[in-house]
Amino acid sequence: MRVPRGKRYAPPVSGELRGAAIAFVAASAVTLTMAAPVIVAPSQRLFGSAGTFAREDPNRDPLVVIEQMRTGHVPAPYLQPLTDLPGRALARLVGPVTAYNFLVLVTFPLSAAAAYLLARHVVASHAGALVAGLAYAFLPFHVAHAAHHPHVAQTQWIPLYFLALWRCFDRPDRRRVAWLAAAGAAVTLSNFYAGFIAAVIGPVALAAYALVSPRDGGERRWMRFARVAVVILVIPAVLLLLARVLAPDLLARAPAFAFPQSDLFLHAARWWSYLVPAVDHPLAGSGVRRLWKGSAVEGALLEQQVGVGWSLLVLAAVPVWRRVGDDRSALAARAAPVLVVVAAAALLCSLSPERRIGPFTFVRPSALLYEVAPMFRAYARFGVVVGLMVALLAGGGAAWLLARPNSAARRGAILLLALAALELAPFPPWRWRDVLPTRAHRELAAQPGPLRVLDCVPPSRASDALAVPLLGHDIALLAPGAFDDCGEPGLADKLRARGFTHVIVRRDTPAAAVLLAAPSGFARGPQFDDSAILQVTAPPPVAYVDALDGFFPREYGLDSSWRWMGRSGSLTVIATDGVPAAAIDIELEAFPGERRVEWLVNGRSLGAVDVTARWKTYMLSLGTLPRGRSTLMLASATPAVTASDALGNGDPRPLALAVGRWKLTADAGSGRFVLESARGSRRTP
Repeated sequence: MRVPRGKRYAPPVSGELRGAAIAFVAASAVTLTMAAPVIVAPSQRLFGSAGTFAREDPNRDPLVVIEQMRTGHVPAPYLQPLTDLPGRALARLVGPVTAYNFLVLVTFPLSAAAAYLLARHVVASHAGALVAGLAYAFLPFHVAHAAHHPHVAQTQWIPLYFLALWRCFDRPDRRRVAWLAAAGAAVTLSNFYAGFIAAVIGPVALAAYALVSPRDGGERRWMRFARVAVVILVIPAVLLLLARVLAPDLLARAPAFAFPQSDLFLHAARWWSYLVPAVDHPLAGSGVRRLWKGSAVEGALLEQQVGVGWSLLVLAAVPVWRRVGDDRSALAARAAPVLVVVAAAALLCSLSPERRIGPFTFVRPSALLYEVAPMFRAYARFGVVVGLMVALLAGGGAAWLLARPNSAARRGAILLLALAALELAPFPPWRWRDVLPTRAHRELAAQPGPLRVLDCVPPSRASDALAVPLLGHDIALLAPGAFDDCGEPGLADKLRARGFTHVIVRRDTPAAAVLLAAPSGFARGPQFDDSAILQVTAPPPVAYVDALDGFFPREYGLDSSWRWMGRSGSLTVIATDGVPAAAIDIELEAFPGERRVEWLVNGRSLGAVDVTARWKTYMLSLGTLPRGRSTLMLASATPAVTASDALGNGDPRPLALAVGRWKLTADAGSGRFVLESARGSRRTP
């Protein structure tokens, strides 16, 4: 449709809303299919694959947000109210995991509807707007961040901001100014990164739109530009004023939230990231993973998911080509320069701070923006604007081709749209993962009754600790003190004495081979590919070893384990009742050669034994153990030897004795016995 200069074109609002509703329904159908496993079990599963985030802790960021929804507390300054407050309210009604999933999945139909409305403004075609809306909603950027960053996934506000901005320029009345102010606040309060992006790109988008004026030039356009520019500059000023009033200490502490500038290089997009499919693409994913593996971005692979698809680029080139050919008969062609300028500005902002080519160093916008806002580092997120502009151009290109009387043009458009759907393909396979760390966790979560579970991992991964409240049972992780490893002998006795009913063994942990090879005091439960469950069946112990002091971390062989100590080390023994004649059968090995080792109980020497440099089992009489806590100390008569001095292996630890398996008995007999161990010598610490 050709719009004469000086005339304003405004499509009927009712038609726009109907079209947006169609885009919403279509995107909802795709979302329900894409997230079908999550829809079936919304309180147990998370949307998205784990391959785009840090592989060592893929559930970290989702579980942080889920915990904030569960507790109703978001630490300052991270509260993003337009996202967090609805999530918190939903969590009270349906639970935090379900609320989290709803908050993420609803962004797909909302983004489609919002982009549709913007596309109707710059394309003026229902078909083109529908293409743009669906393409934007399912860009790899959105799908990837929806899997890990629920705030960044709130992409529906960005098209609404540009729509409010450009409509306000067309006719800057009070209603549209208020709408622009509300849109600016919404995009910022939903996600601080989106607010930062809008603040940076907004002036560029306004200037380009005013210069080209695809709808209405008019002699007063620069006056309208000045009015709207004032509005978009006032919005961040008002938000800063509110921050100063509501959180006066926050701005004073702003430097504490700054990232080092070196982080910008890792979390910036590569220019060719826009041409690469998603890393979890069902067809190209394996090749893409190999490509990224050699690119030194493993720590920020998620940020590189900004691909826009070659088919969309070809469609986007159509209105640009028409505009270059001076064809201004359609609104999409007249708006093409605006969209290209905004996309180019966003692309430049998404790149690293500088690039060195030969002797020349080129400084990019992110270097300047960092000086103003050092608390932002993931400049690759400007790629969402690049994707939006490409989707709008592609919608205009598809609409023009579909409207051609030439059947070849229509067939070409249909082919490109089909290829675009294949390139963006959010399914199959379905992208989902359990909110709990392993299948063993899920199995135990389904069991009724009070359970007390030991998960044999230290709390080094944030997701392991954050998943604890979601299990529905009492669960403990390894920690210094009583449970610092799961490979120690007599673990079942200690667990039984402390009321534990089950143990989760993860197959990728060192203790897995020891526990699963000979689970004395345990009954094997369900076995999974990533984990296993052991049920504690040991009877209440008369005495057990509770803790070790003066020992280095446990080391593992094929199905055995041991701990080295220096010149002395102690075992804390707890007797549940008085034991008149206790003993311990304990495996020992001296380093680097034979040693005289004295043993003491509660500070009283009970004898000494010659320990050889080969594994042997020694029975040490402990005498009468009173009820409660006693200390068994092993002390070498000669100083420990630095492992590196003896073996030249670079190990700086001073070693004297290795302690392997042990077993407490209630009858010491009258002497000291030495039993040959089946294990060979271990001379390499």
